[in-house]
Amino acid sequence: MKHIRSAAFFFVLALIFAFSHTAWAQSNAGITLVPATIEEAADPGSVFQTTFKVTNESNQDKEFFVYKKNIKGVETGGVPIFADEEGEKTGYEISEWIQIPTEPLFVKAFESVEFPITIQVPDTATPGSHFGGLFVSAEPPKLRVIGAGVGYEVASIVSIRISGDIIDTARIRSFSTDKLFYSSKNVQFNARIENQGNILIRPRGPVTLTNMFGSAPEVVIANENLAGVFPGSMRDIDFAWNAEGLGFGRYEAILALSYDGEDGQKTIDASLVFWVFPVKVILTFLALFAAVMILGYLFTRFYINQAIMRAAGGRRITPQRYRKQTGISRFVFVFISLLAVLVVFLLVLLVFVA
Repeated sequence: MKHIRSAAFFFVLALIFAFSHTAWAQSNAGITLVPATIEEAADPGSVFQTTFKVTNESNQDKEFFVYKKNIKGVETGGVPIFADEEGEKTGYEISEWIQIPTEPLFVKAFESVEFPITIQVPDTATPGSHFGGLFVSAEPPKLRVIGAGVGYEVASIVSIRISGDIIDTARIRSFSTDKLFYSSKNVQFNARIENQGNILIRPRGPVTLTNMFGSAPEVVIANENLAGVFPGSMRDIDFAWNAEGLGFGRYEAILALSYDGEDGQKTIDASLVFWVFPVKVILTFLALFAAVMILGYLFTRFYINQAIMRAAGGRRITPQRYRKQTGISRFVFVFISLLAVLVVFLLVLLVFVA
């Protein structure tokens, strides 16, 4: 049970760190905490307050404890990494700025209690984004640290962007598909975004797909949910192209992402090539083609033999073998004919799928 609870906790944190613009309630095992995220812009030396609401979803009155932690980074999949109090400083800390209730919150069954927090930004705050987590737990923080806690906790992400010397540089570290050849227009893409700046970014934008025949391009949107990329880290963004119709040949995908920088929108781009071959359709056509050729060959042989027998008065004529045959051989003639028909068939197929 303890492993299940831990897994549920980290799964919820991963969802939180998607940094959705929509405020939604977060709950876990009888606790709900809203809002799930707070994002503010502030100047050094400023002070502001906000309010959280914790709800007791259980049928018993309970005491809840509030505590805070810094976020020192984020894993590739977007899961935040919370820092220990004795850990090395990253420059993105915020927990020391946050003033929280020091006494436990008593919440009756199925009721809610609001509590305020104050964020005091120091005059020496470094420019850029600062991150932390605000936790509500059924056990005191120290009890959870030593491993004796058996209850549950929920968290909200606090992100403060401090004005000043902002660095908003980012790049697409890689842009790829899970394979080079596809049998249909169902393609999985992965873009790894590297944030080289000191602010949180949310890159989003279109992927334009064009084929080698010059048809009208198709467009899909990457990172529609506006997942954030932590400063100084990389994050994988996965998305798919699922289109109807028959695809064939070489395709080019051009990815163009934009995000909010210090002086407005900034863009980053990348491109790749992949191929679509409808194998089942091609094999079906080839099988039909082979069947027609074989039937045609057998019918032709039968017709010629019948014509020869009629010319000979119904007598079967034994074919003569010659040591040396002049001109093109029958095998070469048949092979060239089949190859020519195959080329024509492929050209017709290209025109059909274009």
